[in-house]
Amino acid sequence: MDESKPLGDGVAGIDLGICNFVTVSYGDAVLYPGGALKEDEYYFTKKRTETDNSASRETKRLDRKRTGRRTHFLHTLSKDIVSECVERGVGTIVVGDLSGIRENKNDEAHNWGSHGNLDLHGWAFDRFIQMLNYKAEAEGIDVVTKSERGTSKTCSAYGWSAKRQRVERGLYVCECGFVGNVDCNGIENIRRKVLLNPPSEDRSTGWVAQPGVCLHDLSCGFQPREQVVDCKP
Repeated sequence: MDESKPLGDGVAGIDLGICNFVTVSYGDAVLYPGGALKEDEYYFTKKRTETDNSASRETKRLDRKRTGRRTHFLHTLSKDIVSECVERGVGTIVVGDLSGIRENKNDEAHNWGSHGNLDLHGWAFDRFIQMLNYKAEAEGIDVVTKSERGTSKTCSAYGWSAKRQRVERGLYVCECGFVGNVDCNGIENIRRKVLLNPPSEDRSTGWVAQPGVCLHDLSCGFQPREQVVDCKP
């Protein structure tokens, strides 16, 4: 780390999940879907099955390629987030604590359903956090973890909490009138555990309801959704 670099006073929040691999809040939110990773898992699993030999040269080649593409995705993602933090003057990144996400209260593998299990176990959460940590440290940014307990059920506008407020996977509706994206609502609650002066304005029709989306492309990394079609030569 370059000790001459000033530490920013901004706070960014990061949540890792099933539908969106990462949701980031800087005071406005950006979703990073894991569609590219899911597509790779389906593709390489299918191709690997077709070889009918787990020890074959072709199977090993497929495994190396899958690992390389996953590593590239995670490297590009962590680099994009840290670069954005530097540009925004972020000095602290708070990450939702994933302890126990793979196990239930009996320390058994948690069953998220066939779709959820593929998404969750196919994504290298731990590897991403490692990459994020060393890239952030190089820029003088602190990374801390905070419990996610209650953050998905709590209204980020007024702090009310009730299970029925989360009406479906992608939508959060509070009886106070607040409406927003579930992941954005949750990550703002995590971010506020570190943020000293939380904003009080009504954001239900802004970024919490309509966050930005960045998609991954092998040729140019992560780009805003409306620009990704122009990435490939």
